Amino acid sequence: MGMGVGYFVRALPLQTDEGSDTICIYLIILGAILIGLYLGLYLYNKMLVGKRRKQHPCRFCGHMVDAVSDCCSAPVVERFMTGKCTKCGKECKITCARCKRQLT
Repeated sequence: MGMGVGYFVRALPLQTDEGSDTICIYLIILGAILIGLYLGLYLYNKMLVGKRRKQHPCRFCGHMVDAVSDCCSAPVVERFMTGKCTKCGKECKITCARCKRQLT
């Protein structure tokens, strides 16, 4: 660190002589704001974005398609690399709705 950084840090009003530690207050407020933003974005993702139907690019037919199950050709509840069929409730592989080939 250079000498200018030390003078800059000492000039910031982080601590006062009265004994109150304002840097702790700043950090607590900053932490509360970050936790609030994280929870807000997490709930937004779970409640709103997670309910939309997702389309995937099919590398065989070249279209943006909905994902269907390979067992019943019904829409799926998507997870990572697998899905749950909405018709029979079994774990299934995700396939293209047009050409019925597996989406990867």
